Amino acid sequence: MPAKNKLVLLVDDDVDFVEMNRAVLEAHGYKVAAAFSGHEGLQKARELKPAVIVLDVMMDYKTEGFHATYELRQDPELQKIPIIMVTAINKQDFIGRFQPDTDWLPVEKLIDKPITPQRLLDEVQKAVGEPAPKPKPKRSKKK
Repeated sequence: MPAKNKLVLLVDDDVDFVEMNRAVLEAHGYKVAAAFSGHEGLQKARELKPAVIVLDVMMDYKTEGFHATYELRQDPELQKIPIIMVTAINKQDFIGRFQPDTDWLPVEKLIDKPITPQRLLDEVQKAVGEPAPKPKPKRSKKK
C-alpha cells in the first residue's frame, strides 16, 4: 500500500505565518512546501500535488487567494485537493456573510486570522482524513 500523502502547501505572503506553521506541521509528521503568492502557489500545487493547501486571501492583491482557488478548481489534477482558506479580512464583514460553497467560494474551510498553530493542525488533519490525536489520559489522584 503506498504511503499516505502528507504534504501540506502553505500559500501566504506572511513569512512568520508560514514558518511558525511549518514547524508545527513538520513536528507532527507532515512535509511542508511554501509559496508566497497565489501564482507561486499554483505552480507548486501543479508540481507537487499536495494533500491539502492552506491559502491566504490577501497577498499581492486583495483577492489573490480567490483567484488561485478558482484556478485550482478548474484544473482536473488539482480540483479535489482540499483547500483551507485563511484570511485577516474582518470576520463580521466577510466570514459571517460568506461561507464555503461549490460556486462562489469552493473551499473546504474558511478561517479567520489569527489562527493558532494547533487549530491549523487540527484543520489539516481533518482535511486529509486523519484522526485527531487522542487526549492523554488524566492521572487519578491517590487517596
